[in-house]
Amino acid sequence: MIGQDGKAMIAATIGTILFMELLIFGGWGIAVPIAVISYYILIFWQSKMLKIKQDIKNNILLIPIVMTALCFMFFDNALLKFFNILFLYGLIVLHTSQQFGINSYNPLSFRWFLEIIPVGLFMPIKNISKPINIINETIKARSKESNKIFLKIAIGLVIGFPIVFIATLLLMNTDAAFNGVIELISNKFNFDLTWILQRLICFVLIFFPLNGFFYTIRNKRESVNEQKERSKNIKFDFIIVVTIASFLCVVYMIYCLSQLTYFISAFQGILPSDYTFAAYARKGFFECIPLGGINLILIIVLTMFTNTEENKKRSFTINGFAFYLIAFTLFLVISAFSKMWLYINAYGITIMRVYVSWFLILGCIALVLIGIKTFYNQFKLTKNLFIIFTIMFLGLNYANIDYRIGEYDAQLYETGQVNTIGAFDDLSVSALEPLIRISIIDKNSKAIINEYKNRVYEERTWQEWNYANYKGREIIDKVMTK
Repeated sequence: MIGQDGKAMIAATIGTILFMELLIFGGWGIAVPIAVISYYILIFWQSKMLKIKQDIKNNILLIPIVMTALCFMFFDNALLKFFNILFLYGLIVLHTSQQFGINSYNPLSFRWFLEIIPVGLFMPIKNISKPINIINETIKARSKESNKIFLKIAIGLVIGFPIVFIATLLLMNTDAAFNGVIELISNKFNFDLTWILQRLICFVLIFFPLNGFFYTIRNKRESVNEQKERSKNIKFDFIIVVTIASFLCVVYMIYCLSQLTYFISAFQGILPSDYTFAAYARKGFFECIPLGGINLILIIVLTMFTNTEENKKRSFTINGFAFYLIAFTLFLVISAFSKMWLYINAYGITIMRVYVSWFLILGCIALVLIGIKTFYNQFKLTKNLFIIFTIMFLGLNYANIDYRIGEYDAQLYETGQVNTIGAFDDLSVSALEPLIRISIIDKNSKAIINEYKNRVYEERTWQEWNYANYKGREIIDKVMTK
């Protein structure tokens, strides 16, 4: 156990304790960047053991990793924190696999991104029993005499513990002095069985997968390379795929013609008489999502898994159907966005309306890029999608949308256009400043301010600290001193 496996188990133990105390029993604030730094110190130790040289080109993902980790220190948006954790985990797995040469596919290619699943999920679970195997091998490597002594001690502890426990309870009930000594010891060391059990369970749940992950990156995975060599693209019959696409395209054409007035009214900024603004926007979004998903799957099948036998006419036909589906989906997405914009103009901005609008804009850009890929095969679709998604996602974080939504809604309220007080219920403490500005002219906002005040002053661990809450407390303190 003194070799690489033993050192890796030590690293996994240190990492487990840090992640457990920082994140699980701490909080998702400043603790996140500290946990990321701790992880990379352990990873650097692993790379030193394996004598792996670091390449600057392999560290480009550190930029979004650092920026995503810092979001937890600056902002307090709960939903974005959840997605930041998922994004951060994926980035770290990809970056680590690239550093250790596990991911043998071209960087930023589609297959390269898919390696998140085996490297980040399957292999750590597959190697979850490695610590036990390593300990067994270490015990077997020792002399028979030392193994016998170790076994006898273990048996003695197992048998002796319940006997000592029962005897102690009996003595405590029969002798007041002994009972006082035991209580004094218990109070002195402050034993908390719940605290101990929580950490033991959490330690087991984190340690074994983390050690399995370290084992994965430390050992050559011939199986990954073999899988790459064995993997062959499945090809579907051209006539079958084209028949399906033809039927679907005809249905879409009939649908567009029958709903032409319904679609055009959104672009003209006119609300149909049968709808409310909310229902109109909701219908547009939920039309877009399922149809967009079906079309995306069919586009992938058409462009990647259809057997054209390198026939130019067949390739042109496939591209034509793909372009039609892209154009129809883009039309649906733009229509859904125009309905949402109509809703925003009427009732102001809420956090969910921003998320939906962001998602629809991302969908528009993605469809345009897919269209470019359809006619220009050399275009690196996955790479460009990843870059645009990363920029937009980090932009959503660093734009401090809670504050900006609060500012926009406060201006609408002050001008008397819309009552936007309700929008502040779903915002983080970053929106406190514009809310206080509204409270000067509307006494009904006091209840929401009190809710924000409770959030700001609630008991928090140091691991949960972030600048948004710190700033919110400063604002509340200033208001209270006036």
